[in-house]
Amino acid sequence: RPCPDLPAYSLSQEQKTKGLAMLKQVKAQVRDGVLSKLRTDYEEAESPTLKTAINRRARSIKRNWS
Repeated sequence: RPCPDLPAYSLSQEQKTKGLAMLKQVKAQVRDGVLSKLRTDYEEAESPTLKTAINRRARSIKRNWS
């Protein structure tokens, strides 16, 4: 609900819906980009410890950005 003295800053329901849809799309694009980079890093990693750390980070990103 906008402040009573700032009615010009309120958004219509259509604007809110469109904004939330765009936010969801951008969030998915960022998540996919980060996961893609982590997949590449995982494939190039030789150390099992490093692979475990990359895998842990990927799971965290999937959990927090879904």
